[in-house]
Amino acid sequence: MSSKIRILAIAPYSSMEPLLIKVSKDYPNIDLTITVGDLKKGVEIAQNNFHGNYDVIISRGGTAKLLQQSVSLPVIEINTSVYDILRTLKLSDADTKKVAVVGFPNITKDLLSLMELLPYEIDIFTINSADEDISILQNLKDTGYHAILCDMITYTTARKFGMNAFLITSGIESIRDAFDTSVFYCNNYTNMRSENHFLRQLIHGRDAKTVVFTNDGKLFYSTLLDDDTDILDTLHKKIDEVLPTGKRHFLHRQNNLLYSIQGQRILSDEFEYIAFYFSVSKPPLSGNKCGINYSSSKEVEKDYFNSAYSIVGSIDKLNSTIDQVNQNFYPVMISGEEGTGKKQIAKAIYLNSPAVKQPFIEIDCTLLSDKIWDYILNNHNSPLCDSGNTIFIKNVNGLSQQQQKELLIAMTDMEICKRNRVLLSCISSSSGTLDSNMMAFINHLHCFIITLPALRDDPARIDSILKLYLNKLNISTGKQILGITPDAIQMLCGFSWPYNYTQFTRVIQNLTIITKGQYISSDEVKEVLSKEKTIFSTSFNSKYSAKLLDLSRPLSEIDKNIALKVIEVCNGNQTKAAESLKISRTTLWRLIKSK
Repeated sequence: MSSKIRILAIAPYSSMEPLLIKVSKDYPNIDLTITVGDLKKGVEIAQNNFHGNYDVIISRGGTAKLLQQSVSLPVIEINTSVYDILRTLKLSDADTKKVAVVGFPNITKDLLSLMELLPYEIDIFTINSADEDISILQNLKDTGYHAILCDMITYTTARKFGMNAFLITSGIESIRDAFDTSVFYCNNYTNMRSENHFLRQLIHGRDAKTVVFTNDGKLFYSTLLDDDTDILDTLHKKIDEVLPTGKRHFLHRQNNLLYSIQGQRILSDEFEYIAFYFSVSKPPLSGNKCGINYSSSKEVEKDYFNSAYSIVGSIDKLNSTIDQVNQNFYPVMISGEEGTGKKQIAKAIYLNSPAVKQPFIEIDCTLLSDKIWDYILNNHNSPLCDSGNTIFIKNVNGLSQQQQKELLIAMTDMEICKRNRVLLSCISSSSGTLDSNMMAFINHLHCFIITLPALRDDPARIDSILKLYLNKLNISTGKQILGITPDAIQMLCGFSWPYNYTQFTRVIQNLTIITKGQYISSDEVKEVLSKEKTIFSTSFNSKYSAKLLDLSRPLSEIDKNIALKVIEVCNGNQTKAAESLKISRTTLWRLIKSK
């Protein structure tokens, strides 16, 4: 450890800097860093330079006072001496003209004791914050004061008012006193400084960054470098979210980086501190486009309560099941036809679980490229390597058979279900059955199964959920649709709804757009449903009306043949074919290229 005392000097005005440099030459055991900034700017400078391992900060006036309230390092104040004040009084013609002193207590308290000795009267105004000087200065200007003696913050305001302002500066003697006090302070704590430096070196050697705040929000310790300090404001805002006991895990995205943050409260000598430990990674991609999406509980809650599934109250029948599921940490498999609300059920489970304060990570298997798939399985920053989160693996049967095997092996070997709350979803057949691969996940992971009913299984609810959703659409579109005619509702109840709630809400949106009157008519319903039948017939029935497949061949050949037939049905458009098969284009390409 260097024997020099590291001092950060924050000068409230630029003319103090050369004096600091001049005095520091008489102190060879001092390593001095000088910055210029007043009040809040000075505090910002101190916080941004916290990583510099300084032993002490020296500053003056209101800046020193604010620093003492904002940082945990010792702050030595450059006092304003009696000589400093008398020198400025002489320049201001206080002996012949009306003069006032406006400043923080460190300036005014000494002057108050001098009043009895001065041969002339001076009005003294003490302020405790920068906001107080405006009204005082305005009043002094209106009552005809010749000059104002003040510190830097009041000096700046007085100049803006067009007043004669004299800055009470600190002379060499005052600066030297501050240096002597700093040296005395640090010499008396040599052993503590050595131990502190040693512990900091140990912490700096860790891959994870460390930031510690006091209970009242002061920055107490940090291992951040210059280019890392943007995260400080984010961490400060999360102080209140750290639990009284235990650890709280956060995921935060900023500047295309992913921060995995762990926060906890620590007691030391009856003082409470909030410590954050975090690592930073740069995923290959981020957001829904790559198939991996990180959300906070607030984001999940907003998305869930704004969803059509939540609005129409379809989850009510599952509330007791969700409560039972959340009594333990078992993984859950949510199955159902497409559009039955599997994603929203997963979010409802998360929002009602003990893990709601931790991140919600969604992995959409239908959107994963080969690059992202490799990242999930093999990168140390993969969400599968983290702990304490809720991981929702959506549409597991959207993966190839090989990928399904790889995922199941990874989840088993890495004990992901022991370290995280795992929710999975898959698309079932119209009869509700699951294929053998999905049953392998259920059996190996000991999943609790939630099977969501198709919309057509409960046609009696269509009238009520239609009215609930119409109310939402009236609000968003500004329309005043009062309902639907009886024959029109019968047509909706008789429709098969192959895509369930997803299709239902889209149909109602279309009806809201084309309806001209206050009630949706049967003719309008017939028009919209006719289009739906045509689309469904093209995307579903026609692709299965082809010749029967030869099932005596290997499975890989059957998969390839199906993929080629679907591409043919889609007129060679591989994107539409992949969407129809509910697989990624990468998976489709792999199928048609297989030998």
